[in-house]
This record gives sequence, C-alpha cells and structure tokens, in this order.
Amino acid sequence: MTTGLARHRFDSVPITVLIAGKPGTLRELRSADARIRVVGHVRSLHDAEEALRVLRPSVVVLDVDLAHHDGLCALPALRRASPGTAIVLPPAGEPGPRLVRAVRMAGHDFERRRDADGLTARERDVVHMVALGHTNAEIAARLSLSVRTIETHRARIQRRLGLSSRAELVRWALERGLLDS
Repeated sequence: MTTGLARHRFDSVPITVLIAGKPGTLRELRSADARIRVVGHVRSLHDAEEALRVLRPSVVVLDVDLAHHDGLCALPALRRASPGTAIVLPPAGEPGPRLVRAVRMAGHDFERRRDADGLTARERDVVHMVALGHTNAEIAARLSLSVRTIETHRARIQRRLGLSSRAELVRWALERGLLDS
C-alpha cells in the first residue's frame, strides 16, 4: 500500500519519455499530462538505441509496428543501452488513455526502484557487501541468490556507474557513505 507521502513524491517527479515510432504517440503523450515530459522522438530502433544511451529516460514507448518490422529481438540491445529504462509497447488500437496510464505506471515503477544514484535497493545491498569485503559467493549466500546473479549485478552496477574494478566500486561506496548504514 502506498502512503500519501510516497504517492505525492512520485506524482511530483517528471516522467521522461523517449518515443520510438509514429508521431501520433508523441501528440498523445504531450497533451496528456504535465508530468510526462517527452525528451525525444526517433523513427528507428538504431536511433532509439543511441538516444537511450544519451538521454537515459524513465520510459521508452516502442511503436508496435517498429518492433514488428525490426523484430522484438532488438529489445535486449535497447535494454543494454539504458538498463533502467522501462520499455512500453502501446496497447492495440487507439492507445489514448491506456497508453498514458501505461507510461505513468512504468514511470512510477522506475522511480520506486531507483535511488538518487540510479541503483535499486538490491543493487545497493550488493555494493554494500562488496565494500565490506565479502566475496561473490558470500554475498550470494546471504541474499539467497546464485553467484552468477551477483556477478551480473556487480557488472551492471559498475557499468552504470562508469567504474572498471572492484576497488573503484569500494571507493565509490565509501565516498557516498554506504558503509555507514
């Protein structure tokens, strides 16, 4: 259950959206809600991938025709370009309020999952334990996850933060006071 305070926090945060596809979606979202801020519009999956790397929006609305034309197998490349961005496929037919609702839901989920540094609560747990000197196997045991999942989390965190080693990740955690908690 969401408290009034949490709901207010999410309602005041703008939802940044990249649109990949037809301009009709662009018109629909621009006129829908003041909190939805369209930050870009591209017409190809290649351009969407580049825009995601640069803009890092909360949500990308991927036109079904574009996805169908180039194949849904392009989704992993979009995910790699901006791992935290939610991907929304507009509902069939005239999207109207259903599309706006889907974007709002995806945007709220994006904000709920991320902290100011862009990490999820689980990722912050992993960083904390890495900084304390735990091995991947120890972290996996404590969080009831596989070692491979911890390795994937750590690699994704380091990539997102622009860090190249475990030592840099520890320094980053120390600088942000993650060991104090």
